[in-house]
Amino acid sequence: MIEYLIKYKDFIAILSGIGTFISALIAVFTLNEVKKQRLSLYKPEILIKSFLVSISKNPLQKGVDELLNYKVCDYNDYSNNYNQIEFDISPKYKVDNLGLGIAKYIKCEWQFNTVKAIKLINSSLPNQYSFDFHKKLNIYFLNYSKDDSFHYSANANIYNQIIDYIAPINIQKHSHFHAVPEIILFSHYLYLIFKNNLIDNQGDNFNIFEFNDFNFPKPKLKIEYKDLNNKRYKKEFSFKVCAVATQIGEILDLTQEFSYLEFEIE
Repeated sequence: MIEYLIKYKDFIAILSGIGTFISALIAVFTLNEVKKQRLSLYKPEILIKSFLVSISKNPLQKGVDELLNYKVCDYNDYSNNYNQIEFDISPKYKVDNLGLGIAKYIKCEWQFNTVKAIKLINSSLPNQYSFDFHKKLNIYFLNYSKDDSFHYSANANIYNQIIDYIAPINIQKHSHFHAVPEIILFSHYLYLIFKNNLIDNQGDNFNIFEFNDFNFPKPKLKIEYKDLNNKRYKKEFSFKVCAVATQIGEILDLTQEFSYLEFEIE
């Protein structure tokens, strides 16, 4: 036996070295897995849900000093009755953190092809309506030739919105709310109204209107954020938008809430 060991000592040494190497690989792999598990405890996960946005009435029917109000609801939130949600001054979507760690320095940036949207609206614009663009202020004005006091406008600026931090949802309810840029709602509602000839107090019910069918530009939302170790994360959401009538019957009363916009994440 001793002679056998002496004869094959080099081969045995090689086998022993291979075993040691494999053991070392297993140890490194185990350490990496433990490290990943520990890091996952600090990983945030920002979530944007599909949501609905409604306005209080047709913008063409609002008074001179009257403000349009908005209400927003999560698309799949059945805990609230959508008809009982109160109107607010601005449309605010929810930003949640479903991860296990705190997200910090969250930057939300909407993207939307405003020029293309306005061009498509112009193609359906009745003769008595026209657009003005104030270049310095970057504001679009809708004019009505039969009423000099009519005013409906939207700022075309799409600002970055910043959140300092969002705690994980399993620690506390710490959602943040950001406003949808007004130019996005302004252009979608105007295209819906003019494409379906909803310019009077009453109009034919359109039931469901798919903006994709007319190659209307899609809104996008880019989000960047960091975890506690300053690791950076990026996400991009693209929305399919459609309009759904909220009134039953063949004729819509456009002097009150008549439709909501459905922002569905693709």
